[in-house]
Amino acid sequence: MQSLFRRFPLYVTVTAIAGVPIVLAIILALTFVSHFNTKANQTLQDSDVVTLIVLYDNLAHNLAVERGLTAGVLGSKGKGPQVAKLAEQRKKVDTHASNLLGSQSLHIAPKLTQDLIQNVRQQLGDLNEVRRQVDTLKPTLSPFSYYSNINQLAIDNAALLLSQISTPEVSRLGESLIAVMTMKERAGQVRGALNGVFARKSATAGLYSNIQNYLESGHYAQRNATLTMPSEFINELNKAEANSAWQQVEDVQRDFLAQKNTLDRVEGPQASSWFAAATSRIKLINGVRNLIQQKMITLSVSEQNEATYNKYLTLTTTLILSLALIFSLFICVRMLRSTVGSATKTLAIMSQNRDLSQSLDESGKDEISQISTSVNQLTTNIRVLLGGVTDTNANSLEKLESIVSGSQHLVRSSQETSGKCANIAAAMTQLTQSSTDIAGSANSASLETEKMNQQVEQCLTQSETSFDNVQSLSNQIDETQQCMEELEKDAQSVSSIVSTIGSISEQTNLLALNAAIESARAGEHGRGFAVVSSEVRDLAQRSKEATEDISALLDKISTNTARAVENMRKSNDASQHTFTSVNSVKDSVSQLEHVIEAVGEHINSIANATTEQSKASEAVDQDIDNLNEISDRTGSLASEMTNTVISYQQEVDKVQSQLGEFKLHT
Repeated sequence: MQSLFRRFPLYVTVTAIAGVPIVLAIILALTFVSHFNTKANQTLQDSDVVTLIVLYDNLAHNLAVERGLTAGVLGSKGKGPQVAKLAEQRKKVDTHASNLLGSQSLHIAPKLTQDLIQNVRQQLGDLNEVRRQVDTLKPTLSPFSYYSNINQLAIDNAALLLSQISTPEVSRLGESLIAVMTMKERAGQVRGALNGVFARKSATAGLYSNIQNYLESGHYAQRNATLTMPSEFINELNKAEANSAWQQVEDVQRDFLAQKNTLDRVEGPQASSWFAAATSRIKLINGVRNLIQQKMITLSVSEQNEATYNKYLTLTTTLILSLALIFSLFICVRMLRSTVGSATKTLAIMSQNRDLSQSLDESGKDEISQISTSVNQLTTNIRVLLGGVTDTNANSLEKLESIVSGSQHLVRSSQETSGKCANIAAAMTQLTQSSTDIAGSANSASLETEKMNQQVEQCLTQSETSFDNVQSLSNQIDETQQCMEELEKDAQSVSSIVSTIGSISEQTNLLALNAAIESARAGEHGRGFAVVSSEVRDLAQRSKEATEDISALLDKISTNTARAVENMRKSNDASQHTFTSVNSVKDSVSQLEHVIEAVGEHINSIANATTEQSKASEAVDQDIDNLNEISDRTGSLASEMTNTVISYQQEVDKVQSQLGEFKLHT
């Protein structure tokens, strides 16, 4: 997983990790919006269904009233006030029929509404003919059956529409309304049938059976209404039942049913009294119906408004929160990209240009600011360290130049000493060869002795000069050796500091690894922090690599310094040996001077001491050879020391050049 995340920039990873939950949240919110939108559409459909049921109910109610008035007009042979009331009621029926037939529903299946209304329209097509027959008092079509059929059709259509309601409470109220409509229809049928019976004072067995069926059907409808309607409407229905008009109608109905065997002479109230009482009862039922109807309308509108409100509330909340989250993510990613990009750019400049004068931005209290602070402290320590190494290296260069100059002077002095020794050796050879003629050539020997004495004095002077030069060279070599030893100690100190820096980098890497482990334990919530810890580990690894490069460079400096110290030690040993040899030459020259003086003092006895003089000359010749050999050896050692110092000087120059590649100050 970490290798996958490292293929992309940190800000891309953070955007992806944070963006996926935001997208999922938006999708979930849109799902809720779709749910509320569907519910809103369902409530719109429920509202249309309730409206249509109310239209059917209103039509059935007014047709039932017209049916009762029609029965009264036929019973009174077209006389009495019921004629005018019938005409007025017909207008109401026409209005409600027009409202139903002209209604349009946008949220109910068009085929269902059209089929239901088409059946009603076909039935209403015979309404004018039925009315005409009633007006002529010659009905061929039974008005009672016609009105009852069309009312039952309206009730059935309302029951079919009830299945389209999705809200349980509205659907339950609809069932109660259908039951109350049935109660009212059966009460209307009983009212019309008994109105004719009481007007004629007789009834047939078929009519009796129909009235009995109407009453039983009404009781079943009342039972359904009681089982389905809420308690508040049950209370209203109970109040209606307790009304005196209701009880009066119930008594009349029971009395009629008790006259099954005397249908040819039915006893009962006057038709007008019965019609008024039955109408009062129907009004009581209609009052309950109106309450249920109003409750259905109110509840459907409330459900519709609530669903619409929830839809727009969810949509608005989703939009606001989505914009806020996206804006917050954009700001965070932008800040992260800017901070990490700035740190990466600065580190790249420091690494590529070896520019330690650069510093990272330490503002803030986040982990990147803490890393920047640690890196700045590290670069400050390295600047101080490299500054000290550069100064020490510059001092070493100055002292090495002095050593080179002294070594070259020593070489020249050794060459001059070797030349003088060669001259002395030649003179001693001649002295040895002419030792047999000394006795006869005293004057010549005296002159040659004086010359030799002068040469010996010059050799002694040159030996003293060489002695002083060698002593000065030895002192300079001692000082240089001390400087190189100090440089070696400084290099070791630098190595120790670099080791400490490496340990800090390793500890930082371990801390970053621990942070990655903790973020892995945190699961999804810790992914962003895991990426940050990975970047911290990368920075720690880069710091470690940089310290390893510095350590390698310091190891090379330490190695060269150790070699220089060893060469200086060898040079010191060689200078000490040269010092001893020059001192020996000086002693030998002093002895030679004494010998020559002795020769001068005993020049008169040279002839007698020829053999001894020959031996002494051989000894002097041997000493001169030794002196010449020592002088040659001193020159060779001085040349080697010069080459060694020059080589070390070149290495120090190379180190100085490498140190100069680091930019320590702005």
